[in-house]
Amino acid sequence: MITSQVAVPVLQGLSGALVGGVLFYLLASLLTRRWIRINGYELALSMAVAFLVAIVCEVYLGKLYFLFAGKPLWQYRVWPIHDGYTSAVNFIVWPVYGYYFYLLHQVLHAYRIRIRPNWLKGVASGIDGPLLEILANGFFLLFYGTFYFYYLPNDLRHYTSLQVVPLYIVMGIILALVLDYFAGRPPRWSYPAAFYLAGVGFVLLG
Repeated sequence: MITSQVAVPVLQGLSGALVGGVLFYLLASLLTRRWIRINGYELALSMAVAFLVAIVCEVYLGKLYFLFAGKPLWQYRVWPIHDGYTSAVNFIVWPVYGYYFYLLHQVLHAYRIRIRPNWLKGVASGIDGPLLEILANGFFLLFYGTFYFYYLPNDLRHYTSLQVVPLYIVMGIILALVLDYFAGRPPRWSYPAAFYLAGVGFVLLG
C-alpha cells in the first residue's frame, strides 16, 4: 500500500516531466530552426538550481502570502508536503523548469537577444511561470483526473492565478542571479550535485 502511494505519484511526475521535456526541446529547436546542442554541465546546473530555488521559494513565499492574506494562494493535491505548499514529486517536476529556463536562453542566444542586467531574465518567470502551471494542471487533469496543485482564487479557473505573478518574478530573479554567479566560475559537477541534494533534503524535511 505504501509502495503504491509512493510509486503512483512518482510515475505521474515522471510522465509529465518526459512529455514536457520533449515538447520544450522540440519547440526550442523549431524556434531556432536547428537541433539545440545541449551543454550537459550547464543544463544540470540550471535544473538543480531551479529545483532548490523554486521549492524553497514556493514554500516560504507561499507562507508569506498566507501571513498577509490570511489564506493560502495554492494547495498541492499530489503528495503534498510542507503544509501543502509543495509536493514531494517536485524533485522531478521543478528540475524541468530549469530545463525550460536553459532552453529559453538558448533560443534568446540564437537570436542574439541579450538581456541586461542579467537579473531581468528572471522577470520573464512572472509570465511563463503561470502559463506553465496551466499546462501542468491541464496534463494532470487530462490523464489523471486531478489538479497537481489547486489555486484557491478562481480568476483563472484554479489552474493558476494572476496573484502568483509577483512570486514568480521574485523566484525568477533569484534563479537568474544564482545561475549568473556560477556561470562566471570554473565548472564543477559538485555544484549541481550540491544544489540537487539540498533540494532533496528540503523535500525530506517536509
